[in-house]
Amino acid sequence: MTLNDAVSYALDHSATVAQKVAALATADHSLAQARYNAFPPISGTLSNYASKSANYEGAFGFVGGKQQNEYSQNTAQLGTTYTLTTGGLAFLQLASARASDAQAREDLANTEDSIASAVAAAYYMVLQNQAIVTVDESDLHYQNVLVDVAKAKEHAGMVAGVDVLKAQVQQVKSASTLVGARADVDNSTEQLAHTIGAPLTQAFVFPKQIATPPLPQGDIDRLETIAINARPDLHSARESLLAAQYTRKGWNRELFPTVQISAAIGNQFAPTTAGEVIGVNPDGTPITVPRGSPGFWTLTAQSTFTLPFVDYGQRKTERESDDAQVASAQLNVDQTQTQVELDVRQNYRGAQTALAQMDYARDESRLGTESARIAQLQYQRGLITLADVIQTQQQSVVAQSDFVNARVAYVNSIVKLRVSLGIYDARSAVADLQ
Repeated sequence: MTLNDAVSYALDHSATVAQKVAALATADHSLAQARYNAFPPISGTLSNYASKSANYEGAFGFVGGKQQNEYSQNTAQLGTTYTLTTGGLAFLQLASARASDAQAREDLANTEDSIASAVAAAYYMVLQNQAIVTVDESDLHYQNVLVDVAKAKEHAGMVAGVDVLKAQVQQVKSASTLVGARADVDNSTEQLAHTIGAPLTQAFVFPKQIATPPLPQGDIDRLETIAINARPDLHSARESLLAAQYTRKGWNRELFPTVQISAAIGNQFAPTTAGEVIGVNPDGTPITVPRGSPGFWTLTAQSTFTLPFVDYGQRKTERESDDAQVASAQLNVDQTQTQVELDVRQNYRGAQTALAQMDYARDESRLGTESARIAQLQYQRGLITLADVIQTQQQSVVAQSDFVNARVAYVNSIVKLRVSLGIYDARSAVADLQ
């Protein structure tokens, strides 16, 4: 399982993500319903009315109306009914639904980004421990050679036997450190499996080298612009502000009349009466019901106006509440945008710092390894003491470990920077890191 596979597995098996996906689906449905209520729906109707009776005069029998024993009528129509409510209630609900939908998307994106960052950190912790094992193996090999050199120098009478003991002490210490480092690899691998929700025996594929992805192109202003246009939290805050502003505008329209408009076009046909003789003309010709009809249309409008004479301060306090909600939403947008800019600046600066520190750590590791090699040669020739060699090697091991840590810190800083931009989803943020 690669890093991409691990992130995908974690997202697919996370109960929290599943809950956020379900919440987003509910918000999408509510938004669709709000659109349906806010805009005139168009629907088609097919209906049939049929009746059959015997010796039944019907409702108009008392005026001499004739009730037909068998009757059938088919209707096909397209129609709509649209209600313009006071204050634009449907549009207020639509704005609120959009804000809720944006909030649900933000929650899902934040959850997925958090999981991706955690999985990437756990994945590179394993790589970090594996690299430390390599460093410790090299250190143990160095100490083994140093013990052999000390024994040879003792045999030649160049040093006292205590040098051999000191070298052996450091050899045992290095072997113990290596055992602990290998255990750290196993522990971190199992922790990675636990993080993504997989069995602890899950196998993973790790690259031989820790990735060094480039910094995003562009200066800090361009990156801030990208984040301002793409971050879901800022989009959610803007939608909430629009909803609050729309609610405030609705206060001015609450005294407008309610208008309900209905319209339909279609065709009706009664096969039981088509061609039926229903009377006689003065000239003696029969009067018949024509077969079919040329179609029909209907349009109705109803307007209702209500003026509250006494509302006990309800409208005044409503306006004050709407104004407060707009002010609060505007402050939230401003603070969220500032937070977006702060995230980008700090993460970009952190990535730059991590890259510079990685370069310094690389030089430190290279110089430390070379100095340890030279110190070993100097000890072989009796130019320095064993303590100097051991100290130099310890400095080299620390420098190599710092280089490993710096490379992992840089990768994690790149992931944080990508997430802060808002243009990467959870999977694409780690796509090229293996």
